[in-house]
Amino acid sequence: MSQFKKLFEPGMIGNVRIRNRIINAPMERNYATKDGAVTQRYIEHLVPKAKGGVGLIILEATYVDPRGKGRVYQLGAYDDRLIPGLKRMVDAVHQYGAKIAPELHFGGRETQPEVTGFQPMAPSPVPCLYLGDAIPREMAVAEIEEMVQKYADAARRSKEAGFDLVELHGAHGYLMAQFLSGYSNKREDEYGGTFEKRMRFPLEVVKAVRDAVGEDFPIAYRLSGDEYIDNGLTLEETVPFAKRLEEAGVSLIDVSAGLYETAFIISQPMDIPLGCNVHLAEEIKRGVNIPVSVAGRINDPVFADNILSEGRSDFVSLGRALHADPEFPKKAREGRTEDICMCMACNQGCIDILGTMVPIFCAINTSVGREREFEIKRAAKRKKVVVVGGGPGGMEAARVAALRGHEVVLYEKENELGGQVRWACKPLFRGEFEQVTRYLSNQLKKAGVEVILGQEMNRERIDEARADAVVVATGATPYRPFTPGVDKGHVCTYLDILGGSVEPGKKVAVIGGELIGCEVAEFISEKGSEVILIEPTGAFCQDAGTRVRWLLMERIEKEQKIERRLKTTVERINDASIVVQTEGKTEEIEGVDMVVLALGKVSNNELGDELKRESRVSEIYTVGDCVLPRKMTEAIYEGSVVGHKI
Repeated sequence: MSQFKKLFEPGMIGNVRIRNRIINAPMERNYATKDGAVTQRYIEHLVPKAKGGVGLIILEATYVDPRGKGRVYQLGAYDDRLIPGLKRMVDAVHQYGAKIAPELHFGGRETQPEVTGFQPMAPSPVPCLYLGDAIPREMAVAEIEEMVQKYADAARRSKEAGFDLVELHGAHGYLMAQFLSGYSNKREDEYGGTFEKRMRFPLEVVKAVRDAVGEDFPIAYRLSGDEYIDNGLTLEETVPFAKRLEEAGVSLIDVSAGLYETAFIISQPMDIPLGCNVHLAEEIKRGVNIPVSVAGRINDPVFADNILSEGRSDFVSLGRALHADPEFPKKAREGRTEDICMCMACNQGCIDILGTMVPIFCAINTSVGREREFEIKRAAKRKKVVVVGGGPGGMEAARVAALRGHEVVLYEKENELGGQVRWACKPLFRGEFEQVTRYLSNQLKKAGVEVILGQEMNRERIDEARADAVVVATGATPYRPFTPGVDKGHVCTYLDILGGSVEPGKKVAVIGGELIGCEVAEFISEKGSEVILIEPTGAFCQDAGTRVRWLLMERIEKEQKIERRLKTTVERINDASIVVQTEGKTEEIEGVDMVVLALGKVSNNELGDELKRESRVSEIYTVGDCVLPRKMTEAIYEGSVVGHKI
């Protein structure tokens, strides 16, 4: 029997029995066609989740009208011709015992003309500052009535496709939330003004959907418990509104938070605490008699079970946690929590990539979205594989190759695994990067990889190992510029600071204002140092995802100990000063007792080049930063590709 009794207790949503309390929260994926149709890739992505034991899968924001789509490759339910594809998806999920629902959506002011081909339409002409300056067109009453019917028609199609229930997307600042919120609804007619009038549109949608699907078909409603913006929704309004939803026939309140202007609380980076919305769900649950679910940074079965056991929610909605590991429920039920590939909220493969229209993936679980291509298949011939480098790329290559039946030995010159991930988890709010090392090192043991630490490999040793294939994953080293004075004793790199081998000085110049430089500046200032953060371009943190950059720069801008210098270069480093140039003006900054270089990395691929020139090994691969310095995401992906190829 599972230790997580509440997590695996069956639950009811209306008259539908859910086999446990785990809901796969809706996530957009860019897996549909341009006209919103289901693809085989989408179906193959959902099947492992159903097989992995989730109770209910809620798909993604599924548009009820093309004028309200937010992404080019978003799922749609606006036309009867989409029903057969949706039915194939439903049947595939039902085969493994999970329930499934769409999330009906219209973007309103949170759409872009370049995606829809139309000017946004919304309750009021209030632009979405997150997306740009496109002014929405205020909807006429006749258009509002038409939109109510669009939701009803999409719900009817959903029922015909065989879905078990429908969820209405009334959160995250989409159309129903736009009518409800005083931030976006400035109308003075029957659909705006008082809170009672602002409730009118979403309640009309609920009634129309109820009429379309009948009394016995459950309706869930996703609600932002708080929008975290001036004049936006707060619990003072969402608690009584939840009660009105119950009275209107809604069967589940699915609690989230935020709107696009506060997007960091919709898909939270690791800067945001775990369970950030639980307090909202707890208050809403007190006001209703129907089940409540909660989403937001729930990535651990122990934590999830505690939320349920304490009565703070009836279900937990896991989005990225099930994205990172579709077998999360199965592993938790079997007591194999150490095998869970835990989401660390890096956002690199799912959230940051979404707006680029590229199909989303997972930074650490490379099979996500590539379920068919990256299925573990036994190698035709067993080979001896030597992997050089124990960073994320090397570990993933070793793991996959071993699972495919190869004999794998991994050599790491340091006395611990992790590569530069060991330092990536040192800045403030970045500790969860340690999950990469925890998960992959544990999986190496289970896959039978021999790990040898503290041994640096060279060509002679590799030839002596008589390997059939070698994977070089030797990473990169910090870049040192040609600046005069760069070799002075008080000049160090970001790795020296984060690794703890060098203590920060009293007045520190950090050269380089991309993500690592900004993180190091914050790290040093927290230790009491005065910091000058210097960046040659016109903006800081340009290589970071939107939400990470948003929160990090907000903290840095409030920190009085960090002086920020843009469009500035360091021309010379002296013993107790630096000479800088800002847009043609030269200045000497006195009192600088330490300089930290955070100007990126250079590949360390001498071994790979030598092996390709002189080694007797026929198969030689290079992965990760030793090919080209990038992020952890690319290193793990390339490691996986090689592991599948050998």
